[in-house]
This record gives sequence, C-alpha cells and structure tokens, in this order.
Amino acid sequence: MSPLYSRLAVLLAVALAACGGAKKDADQPGNTEEATGEAGAADIPAPADSTPTSSTPAPGDDSAKKATPCGGFDIPDLAAVLAQAACEVANPNTSEQKDLKDILEIKVVPDSPRIAPGGSATVTVTFKNKGKTDLPLNFVVDPEPRFDFEVYTLKGARADAPRGNAPPLPPEVANAAVPEPKVARVTLPQQGTARLTLKWNAVKYKWASKDRAKGALPGHGYPREPSGPLPKGTYILRVITPLTNVFEGVDHEASQPRVQITVAPMP
Repeated sequence: MSPLYSRLAVLLAVALAACGGAKKDADQPGNTEEATGEAGAADIPAPADSTPTSSTPAPGDDSAKKATPCGGFDIPDLAAVLAQAACEVANPNTSEQKDLKDILEIKVVPDSPRIAPGGSATVTVTFKNKGKTDLPLNFVVDPEPRFDFEVYTLKGARADAPRGNAPPLPPEVANAAVPEPKVARVTLPQQGTARLTLKWNAVKYKWASKDRAKGALPGHGYPREPSGPLPKGTYILRVITPLTNVFEGVDHEASQPRVQITVAPMP
C-alpha cells in the first residue's frame, strides 16, 4: 500500500472512532438536556408548606403547651395580665358572689415589717388557689386595674386620709365621660399563684390643688398628694384591690387583704 493510502486509512479509522465515541456518550444519562434538568431539580428547596409554621409547631416544640396569658400556675405580674384586653370577660355576671373563704388564700408581705416615717416599702400580694379545681378570679378594670393602700390604727381609725371632705372636681373633669368598668379574669389551677408587687409610702395625704385636679381621671375621685410622713406607730396596712364577685364580710377580708406594719425611725 502506498504511503498516501496508508495515511488515508489511518485518518478514516480515527474519524470513525470519534463518531462512535460521541454517540456512546450521548446515550449515557446525565449528558442530555433532559437529564441535566432532572439533576438541577435536586438542588431546588422543598416547598414552603412542607416546613412547620408558627401556627403548626414542629415535632418536639412545646410552645403549644404554654399557658394562656390569662392564667397559669405562676403569674408573677398580676396587674400586667389584668391590663390585657384579651383577659376581659364579655357580659360577666357581676351579681354572683362566690364564697372563697377556704379556697382562696391571700397574703400581704412587705419587704420589711418596719419602715421609717416617710419611707418606701415594697409590698407583695399573693393570691393562691388552695382548692381542688381551677379557680377563676374576676377583677374590675376601668380602664386599668387599680390597686391602692389605706392605713388604719390598731383601733380602726383611718390614719393617712386627707382631712375633711373632698373638694368639688373641676367641671371639665366632673362632666367628662367616665370609662365603662369592665371585668378581667385570671384562672389559677390547683396550688397556682398570682403575685402583685406594689410600692407603699409611709406618708399622710391632703387633697391636691385645683390645678392638679384638672388632670384627674374621670370617675376616680378627687386626687390626693403627700402632706408629710406618718407618725411613728403600729398600723394595719390594707391593700385595696379590684377583686369582685367574692362573698365577704363588712370588713372586706378578700378584696382588702391586710398586714400589720410598724412605722419607726430605722436604728
């Protein structure tokens, strides 16, 4: 065979091999446009509805087990819970009075049993359910829950109130619309507690000035202002709470829990 024919034979063999290889590669998966599309689909994230959402807790998520904001075994800030609109009760039966004498335990504990005249004390009020079933407690809010203090001598005389009758309110306050009182409810399970922390000042009060009375809240009476320290002595400190629908005696043992406290110069 001449050299020319030899070279042509070699070129033809190379061309045939190249064509055969290309066809073989094209037949293998992963090299067609269709196969490439399938491979790319594996990198696409799963649809959004296949993952848990805030309303659908993930397995092991205990968020759905948390107590509602209007109840629970331990309520550390009762006033904040009562201030929530979600805890208001629609059309409550305010005429119903429940005897909770052996079910509801109320304690008033100051941070110190002794306070200097004119000084401040932190007072904690604790409501505890001693019953065997859930205990709903109703409180009046108008528009916020109001907690106040009254101080009495051991003989029962009021010690901190302003002298004389309250002056008339300014017309803009007396004639203003009074917010309609509502009822907020918290529910304590068996042995559950709700706490309230308040500041008390060992002072006497006088009726506020007319200018200050112009900013009074309608329906809350004539405002007061401090007039000096309480004299030294032993007193009964009452916490005036908006607890309602509770059967109690003339001394309001449930809605006005109390504690004995001494006002004296600190050693």
